[in-house]
Amino acid sequence: MKIHIFGSSAGTEPQPGRHHTAWALECSNGNIYWFDAGESCSHYAHLKGLDLLKIKAISISHPHIDHIGGLPNLFFVLQKIAFYYNRLSPDGKYKIAMLLPDLTIYDRALAMAGDTRLALSEAFEFDLRRDKDGLMFDDGTVTIEAKHNYHLGEPEDGNFKSFSYRIKAENKSIVFSGDVRSYRDMGDFLDGCDLLLMETGHHKSSEVCAGLRADKRDVKDILFVHSGRELLNDYDNALARAEAAWGAKLRVAFDGMTVEL
Repeated sequence: MKIHIFGSSAGTEPQPGRHHTAWALECSNGNIYWFDAGESCSHYAHLKGLDLLKIKAISISHPHIDHIGGLPNLFFVLQKIAFYYNRLSPDGKYKIAMLLPDLTIYDRALAMAGDTRLALSEAFEFDLRRDKDGLMFDDGTVTIEAKHNYHLGEPEDGNFKSFSYRIKAENKSIVFSGDVRSYRDMGDFLDGCDLLLMETGHHKSSEVCAGLRADKRDVKDILFVHSGRELLNDYDNALARAEAAWGAKLRVAFDGMTVEL
């Protein structure tokens, strides 16, 4: 399996060589499972050579613009590939599950995509699923579980709109924090975690590492994503502090990175 990083920055002003958060898991059978959709994600993915018509699920952790800004263009690129290259599905339509903390994200993205809506409806079938705690997706190859977090606080009506995900595939457990109040928001998702994709837009990387070690969480490896100013402005020193706290080498995501699992 491979993890492809399309955007690695938190929601800052534009940063050289970095776009807002987006990444995808590519399984050994070529199927793609997409997480968040910052600004230029589809552009990066297509030029990287990924077959976007093999997307099986798109998961959006929460509705902030740095996580959904590229969704209208992803819809646009999907229909362009299907029609321009005459790759309409022989089975009728391409089926894509959409895991969303707020179903209006889909409608707003389509509205921005304009005339794309009609072409999409002819070539794609989107299965909209509102995020809730527990199993959200299972296609026999990949499972995706959601767990609410407190990045957006605790809603009065109980309908959380910010989630973390645990992805299980090919005997690996991958956890994507999304944006969180604390790494502790992820709870038991961290047990038996082979790779944690942890945001640093709201946290210091060294403090996350020290906390995970102190709590004795069973996390084997960390890839820092959604990089905040600590790493953006003082990369070498921030990474050195994090590795000292973790006791091993760590990786920080950058745009265009591919990680083999």
